[in-house]
Amino acid sequence: MLAITEDAATAIDSIVTSSGLPQGAGLRITQELNTQSGQEGRTDLRLSVVECAEEGDEVLEDVQIFLEPEAADFLDNKLLDADVEGDEVRFSLDIQAESQ
Repeated sequence: MLAITEDAATAIDSIVTSSGLPQGAGLRITQELNTQSGQEGRTDLRLSVVECAEEGDEVLEDVQIFLEPEAADFLDNKLLDADVEGDEVRFSLDIQAESQ
């Protein structure tokens, strides 16, 4: 399952709250396979603020994140973090450290 740092949770809450969408809105993460001729495929993630989850989405209730099923599989055992500078947010992913 995707883990979220406190900084990322705060950034997501701020983004969703400022979107003007009704309560229950959240950040939806989808996955695309980007293939350019002559190059190996690359997984791209898309983030969008939406009113509600779509059918089949995995919902992370604490931070109102909706994960498309393919994105949920890709993000399994990953850690989402955020760096905030002024109005700019940069999200990053890392592999979760295994607990002993």
